[in-house]
Amino acid sequence: MQDIYIDLIHYPLYVLGPRKRVGVWFEGCSFGCVGCISQHTWEQKEEHQRGVVEVADELCGFDTKRVTITGGEPFEQPEALLLLLQELRKRGFEDVLVYSGYEIEYLRKNFGEILALIDALVDGRFDKNRESQESYRGSSNQELYILNEDLAPLYEAFRASTRREVQIVDINEQVYLLGIPKIEDTQKIVRR
Repeated sequence: MQDIYIDLIHYPLYVLGPRKRVGVWFEGCSFGCVGCISQHTWEQKEEHQRGVVEVADELCGFDTKRVTITGGEPFEQPEALLLLLQELRKRGFEDVLVYSGYEIEYLRKNFGEILALIDALVDGRFDKNRESQESYRGSSNQELYILNEDLAPLYEAFRASTRREVQIVDINEQVYLLGIPKIEDTQKIVRR
């Protein structure tokens, strides 16, 4: 059985993708982008290692077939990511959005089998010097790619949004800020 490092699973998620979804934060990221709001996901922790099927079971327990996978860097666990996506597709998930620091050309060249299971992708490393006006990306160098044309109307509306919203949740006495705040706000939060 394949293991996977997961920092957080949260439902309902309203700020990282269109409509109500479940969010999955992978652990492990070698990019180390300065000003990243998710620095807590950079290191893989043994206590957060789980089986892929166990994670899929949990995701299927929520009242949605839409998922956002972020991190950390999901593609730094490619075998686990592939198996998780295959499992979710078998179980009827209809909308998979993935955030990655890798650019789409690299992913197409190296992870085409995984991209075939993804409906939309936001690519590119976070750059604290390039403020974005769009609600779905942290910096202006990042792009949204709609990989499933059937979902194009939904994702075009998501792309057009400029509303910056975040969710603040308390899970097991740990506070998480979900979503993509403005860079200025992120810098204030990360400094503390």
